[in-house]
Amino acid sequence: MPNNIKLKSLVVAMGLTLGSVPVYAAEDADGADDEAEVIIITGTRRTEKSVGESMVPIDVVTGAELENMGTADLNDMLRTTVPSYNVARTSISDAATIVRPATLRGLPPDNTLIMVNGKRRHRSGVIAESGGSLVEGSQGADISGIPALALERMEVLRDGAASQYGSDAVAGVMNFILKDDPEGMTFEARTGQYSEGDGDLMQVMGNIGLPLGDDGFLNITGTWMQSDPTSRSQKRDDVEVLRAAPWSLDIPEIAQVWGAPEYKDNFNVFFNSGIVLSDSQEIYAFGNYGERT
Repeated sequence: MPNNIKLKSLVVAMGLTLGSVPVYAAEDADGADDEAEVIIITGTRRTEKSVGESMVPIDVVTGAELENMGTADLNDMLRTTVPSYNVARTSISDAATIVRPATLRGLPPDNTLIMVNGKRRHRSGVIAESGGSLVEGSQGADISGIPALALERMEVLRDGAASQYGSDAVAGVMNFILKDDPEGMTFEARTGQYSEGDGDLMQVMGNIGLPLGDDGFLNITGTWMQSDPTSRSQKRDDVEVLRAAPWSLDIPEIAQVWGAPEYKDNFNVFFNSGIVLSDSQEIYAFGNYGERT
């Protein structure tokens, strides 16, 4: 009988920052952004450190790069942009088919620290039991619920950072920085299917920035997606023998299905907000709610 797995996620973070530091790209004399001088906040205790000055490998991937890719899953986007980041589509592995275990630098998923806006993101409720000995028994965070449209950029530290962040950062750190635009609106829709004629996908995404007073912002991103299952199974000889037997029960032609699951009612809502109180104080809040079957 079919197994329906329903996942929900609700995360809210609030805080008051004292002596906040800028984490945006530096500007040249003409006021234009200098992409070579992006100020990083991951893996450093210095506020003025840039990517070029970092002693460890840090990749900075902008949200625009992720939006221009032809996939709907953030895991697949990272697989093509971040070196040593590997994730595969695992079939017949219970909930690990949905919460796909990803590895960084050849280490288990729960050895990579996942952060959003510099705050630890909760781990998934799924403990991987399939997918190879490397991921079995691991419990990593589910980043597939983070929409690419909500990201300003992503910083990936591909080196051990346990001395600064703790034992869950042995493989490295992935820090997702949410958009903080106080104005503007973006709407995207995509559809597609595999060359085999299955896996029909439909996805709708939207982002809007709103001002909060004179020095505040509220940025909201919403996504909805559904996709049909895929099947790459082969007919088994033993099944054919059973189907030909006179006492055979109603055995389907494809008895063991290998492929991607069916996603229904897959939606996520992210928000990021902040209000500048003074030159050294800022109050902020961000969070998300997600659900999928």
